[in-house]
Amino acid sequence: MRRKIIRVGSSKGVLLPREVTKAMNWEFGTEVELTIDEEKRDIMLKTLKVNVPMEYEIDDLRQIEEVMEDYADLLEGTDD
Repeated sequence: MRRKIIRVGSSKGVLLPREVTKAMNWEFGTEVELTIDEEKRDIMLKTLKVNVPMEYEIDDLRQIEEVMEDYADLLEGTDD
């Protein structure tokens, strides 16, 4: 798949097609890791994995995430 480098403000960027972000399950705000192999002149993007402690239930964390999304406008700008 070929992509062109574009101007993003004073930086450069590459737009990822919807098929790619959907296949990777990437939404706006998803953090990815960019790895550069200068010798091979390759780059790699991968999803950052989050390790959840064993005592946390994933369903409970998903419910918390849903509540935070529902009240994002109220939570915006809070640091805690």
